[in-house]
Amino acid sequence: MSATRITATLAVAATAILVLAGCVPQQSPTIEGSALTVAVTEPYTSGNPATSFGTSDTNATIAYATGSGFTYFDDDSQLVRDESFGHFEKVSDDPLAVTYTVANGVRWSDGSAVDAVDLLLEWAATSGALNTPDADAAESVDPETGAPVDRADNRVLFDASAAGDSGISHVTEMPQMSEDRMSLTLVFDEPIANWQSVFFGAESSAKPAHVVGTMAFASDDSIAAKERVFSAITEGSGKDLAAVARTWNTVFNFDGMPVNESLVVSSGPYVITEFVANQYLTLRANENYSGMREPTFQEIRVRFMSDPLAQAQALLVGAVQVAVPTMNQDVRNALATMNATIVDGTTDSFEHLDLQFAESKSGVFDDPLVRQAFVKTVPRTAVVQAAVGEVYPRATPRDSFLFAPGDQGYRGARAANGSSEFTEPDISGAKELLAEAGVKKPEVCVLYDADDDMRAAEYEVIADSAGSAGFVMSDCSSEEWREELGTPGAYDAALFSWQNPRPGVGLSAAIYGTDGYANLNYFSDPGVDSLIGDASNTVLDAEERRDALTEADAALWSASYGLPLFQYPATIAYDQDRVANVSLSSLNPGVWWNVWEWKP
Repeated sequence: MSATRITATLAVAATAILVLAGCVPQQSPTIEGSALTVAVTEPYTSGNPATSFGTSDTNATIAYATGSGFTYFDDDSQLVRDESFGHFEKVSDDPLAVTYTVANGVRWSDGSAVDAVDLLLEWAATSGALNTPDADAAESVDPETGAPVDRADNRVLFDASAAGDSGISHVTEMPQMSEDRMSLTLVFDEPIANWQSVFFGAESSAKPAHVVGTMAFASDDSIAAKERVFSAITEGSGKDLAAVARTWNTVFNFDGMPVNESLVVSSGPYVITEFVANQYLTLRANENYSGMREPTFQEIRVRFMSDPLAQAQALLVGAVQVAVPTMNQDVRNALATMNATIVDGTTDSFEHLDLQFAESKSGVFDDPLVRQAFVKTVPRTAVVQAAVGEVYPRATPRDSFLFAPGDQGYRGARAANGSSEFTEPDISGAKELLAEAGVKKPEVCVLYDADDDMRAAEYEVIADSAGSAGFVMSDCSSEEWREELGTPGAYDAALFSWQNPRPGVGLSAAIYGTDGYANLNYFSDPGVDSLIGDASNTVLDAEERRDALTEADAALWSASYGLPLFQYPATIAYDQDRVANVSLSSLNPGVWWNVWEWKP
């Protein structure tokens, strides 16, 4: 397909899928005077959780409640299209191209229209395509305060590092915009299976171009400022683009309610109306929101309470109606005495043990027999109990690298990958493999967070069991463990967690692919590369994709890659007499996934 034909096809498609939505007056579901209070652990610090300074669960939660987009995930991890925000359609398979069209009448909370310039800013900010090569966030943003670092040059850096690589980084060429500026077409450098969820979802915390423009260029004319943002992106203006990036990175960091309330302009069900640092913020129903997620509660106050027992006490006395505490046995006991509904579930993070296939401290895992022997010694059930068993006695090992419990395909993968052989340790089998390898007393140093008591407990259980098979275990824990991950010669195995915020292929290629940017243990298997590549093919149906990932999962177990240990648990508690329709999703934003459906 020629470039000329691609351009023509995309231009026609962008015009063809424009949706003209009729205006049918509907009664708002928002109940006048209704209010709710929710306790969260972390304070609110930033309206832009995609940045390295702004990343936190609370910041992401508030961004979700105040944001809107083309999609969101429900509590069954199923992708839901929000046609009230807009429509998107794949218009080409080779190359993969997707056109996004904002519905007529979609507005920011200040009344300004949402259009394709806002989409373009989101692409520029999250793709990294316009960043100056080798630009470092530390050169532009103070990591302690989130404030901009004064620079004399025009280096461009959109610091979207905390957003992770959802797949939008594969759109490196300038998107095409329709003449009416309501549609934007993205052309991907390579096919990605999760193309439906990579761009401008409700969780994206996308920023209004007109607000970024007025702040970047100290302008009182929002229309002219938005046009200047458009020009800076499309024309690659160094000075203006650097100003846009610097503003996007830093201006949405707050230490209190901003004097300029344009900084809290939202596109979603709620808008921030009050914020007292380290105490609370107030969300109020957005009067300019008319999408499918219109809220029932008129007001939600979010209280920041780092002490989980204080959250439980506040729930008991009615000061809060929903709590999301960090669980321990004292909190569990306190909640059990209350007339509260307690829901246990999981998050989108899982704990795992990785073995270094190369560049390790001792080199013992270069031998596949030694790898096989070591994984046989790990008592996964005992590790789970040591880590979370006191508070979550029903917690069980996760039995797949590529599927989370609850994902479609998890049961099939677990049945096919041989994980059932690694629930309990096989010490005699491990000794036989070491004898076959001709290796005596192989040394294994394990890296983990030295400040994490849970991981210290995990290590002790693993070390004790492996020692009984002849392994000489040592502690490589470090307060700087993140920086040491992947460092040649630093350790032999590592205990840490991955967060995969999207079901399906997700980060599989990044973690397990030979050239994956998150491949920290030098694992390389052409068969796994091929299967994960197949699963990323956009023309496969869901069943074919699951089949490819199931086969890749089995290959990881066969290679003794390491071991998945457990899915991180989570608990919510709420007053069922004061609020209904509360449930817990395993994907971020957890209990907030349907905040608009909460009812008195």
